[in-house]
Amino acid sequence: MRLLIVDPMGTGLALGWRAAQQGHKVKWFVTNKPTDDPTIGMGFPITKVENWRNHVSWAELIFTTDNSKFIPSLEAMKKQGAPYFGPSVESANLEIKRGEGMKFLKRHGIETPPFQTFKSLQEAEQHVWKNGRRWVFKTLGDNEDKSLSYCSKSPADMIARLQRWQKLGMNPKGEVMLQEFIPGVEVGVSRWMGSNGWVSDPNINFEQKKLMSGNYGPNTGEMGTVMFYVKQDKLDEDVLKPLERVLMQMGHLGDIDLNCIVDEKGKAWPLEFTARPGWPAFNMMLEAHQGDPVQWMLDAVKGERTLTVSYDVGVCICLCQPDFPYCKSPKEQKAGIPIYLKSTKHLQPQEVRIEKLPVMEGEKTTEKPIWATAGEYVGVVTAMGPTVSVARQRAYKTVDEIQVPDMIVRDDIGESLKKNLPELQKHGYVKDVRWQ
Repeated sequence: MRLLIVDPMGTGLALGWRAAQQGHKVKWFVTNKPTDDPTIGMGFPITKVENWRNHVSWAELIFTTDNSKFIPSLEAMKKQGAPYFGPSVESANLEIKRGEGMKFLKRHGIETPPFQTFKSLQEAEQHVWKNGRRWVFKTLGDNEDKSLSYCSKSPADMIARLQRWQKLGMNPKGEVMLQEFIPGVEVGVSRWMGSNGWVSDPNINFEQKKLMSGNYGPNTGEMGTVMFYVKQDKLDEDVLKPLERVLMQMGHLGDIDLNCIVDEKGKAWPLEFTARPGWPAFNMMLEAHQGDPVQWMLDAVKGERTLTVSYDVGVCICLCQPDFPYCKSPKEQKAGIPIYLKSTKHLQPQEVRIEKLPVMEGEKTTEKPIWATAGEYVGVVTAMGPTVSVARQRAYKTVDEIQVPDMIVRDDIGESLKKNLPELQKHGYVKDVRWQ
């Protein structure tokens, strides 16, 4: 197959590499930020291209990592027959315009937490002063603004945060949202969609976004995830499965996720959509999916369901280096550092290249081509097991076998499920998954 990856997020290397290993021809368009090293992917059996539009007619499958840039163009090409597997403009807006996503759920009979939208941080601040409740702040612009999401501890905490952002000039590009805080267990449910409906069973996932263990430190895109496919689940039945037909009508293809809070009474409250592959979650899916990593996608475009998966528990862990998560260091400081590892089987490469570097062969030092860093977001360790604790042990065993100086890894991914699984299970969710 001829695979074209349109990658504004710079997260498509692992898929391209796995596809190339299966004998597919891969072209990869990646958008580089000014601080990115353009040598990402160097040495891998993938052809990097500077203009993805020039290769649409070549491609037998087009996959995109994002849902903001290029979606109007990709959707237009899809209508002309291009084999595009990804969101439509309308389905992407369920995530990008979060307020629209919440209104969409309400229109289809799914209750959401109360929320209000505002044109500026100043307007949001004024509302908290008047209302006096605890809120969760979210942006309604593109994905780059999501680092500003904030769950306050009190009205005063939210006001102080909004004031600080204003003083720092960190005004989002679009409107913002205040969503009423609901205590409970956070859990997501996703499915893959083809042109004739779902092409996968539900996937239940638990994200850990903070940089440090214990859920401390700054927000990151995500430091790790626990996820597993299930034959059926109450969460899917309540909030996602009912949307199948309307998502088809929107022209959505690919992954669609609803992040939720299950409150103390057992009610699931949808918080937000992700209308694209999740990161690093998609890296975990690469291991959970059985067989060819991309043929099932082309089949889904054609309306066929051929995806087969493991139903074991998966744990994925982000492996990073300084100055993650800020990612502002010069190219030369973060590139060319050797990655010493026993096997590449359970490490999905991200900002990585291949170059000749010193290695040990027995007692002898020599040089040969190996993986090396080409950015702060080095890769994602993936592992599976029959229970959460076994999958965790396997994932961290792989982490311990990897050598990168100043490696940044959160060491408690999945630990919260020891407490949270029983809380969910007493309300009928994730019934067949065990901690140990």
